[in-house]
Amino acid sequence: RLLSETTSVLLSHEVMAEEKGESLDSNSKLLSLIRDSLLPQYEHILLAPDPVPMYALKLLVALTEHSPASVSLVEEIHLFPVLFRVILEHQDSILGNTMQTVIALLNNIVTNKNTNMMLLFKEGLAHHVCDLLIETVTLYLETDDKSSTETANALLLSLLDILHCMLMYTANIVRQTLQAQKSGTGGDTQAAEDLLLINKPLTDLISLLIQLLPSEDTEIYESASQCLSLLVQLYGGNSQESMSPENMDSFAEVLNSKKDTRQLKLLLRIVKRLVS
Repeated sequence: RLLSETTSVLLSHEVMAEEKGESLDSNSKLLSLIRDSLLPQYEHILLAPDPVPMYALKLLVALTEHSPASVSLVEEIHLFPVLFRVILEHQDSILGNTMQTVIALLNNIVTNKNTNMMLLFKEGLAHHVCDLLIETVTLYLETDDKSSTETANALLLSLLDILHCMLMYTANIVRQTLQAQKSGTGGDTQAAEDLLLINKPLTDLISLLIQLLPSEDTEIYESASQCLSLLVQLYGGNSQESMSPENMDSFAEVLNSKKDTRQLKLLLRIVKRLVS
């Protein structure tokens, strides 16, 4: 805990110093110690009894937030499968501190431009994100306790950010492949097809995202609608369940409540894609 908090403070000072144009030694003894001596032990640390994993994860969150290059260190020491094991072990307490911290870390990883996303996909990212979102959305929609709702709200936004990054990555690969085919330069269609197949479990989230559309929280509506738009662009109306009476009620409610033309156009494009 002390190491985690000290590192967070140190990195915050470094960021502030850089903004002021000052220079601090980023290869300080503490950071070198973490990189060389602590990170190689992280598999054992993350699988230790609570609360050790939570503080270890907080340290990684601080590192990946303030020093994006440290994401490659997490990748190099093969921590992705360990992070998914931590998720599985703590899935019973999804609103607990450990789960919140591991999802914050996952968010930092997937939003980093240098992350090897294919490695994450092969390790089962789609399956884990799908399970976490199903559970979190259910909690968010059903809970009456305000404090729990706020926690579920923050967790949901973080998971929707992760989902959006995954879908954007997939859409970009598919778009590049189609453009290459049109221009006659070939294009690796197999890679695009494999990516669509590996992420197909995410189509199970279509109905849940539709149920989130009438949310009074603007951020949740924006995130859910953007993710839904990308999902139906990639997979269309994957199942008739997408057009269930309950889902159509959600669309009717949100279409009646929105006045912004841009938002209405997006919603109607989603419905059109589901219908066709």
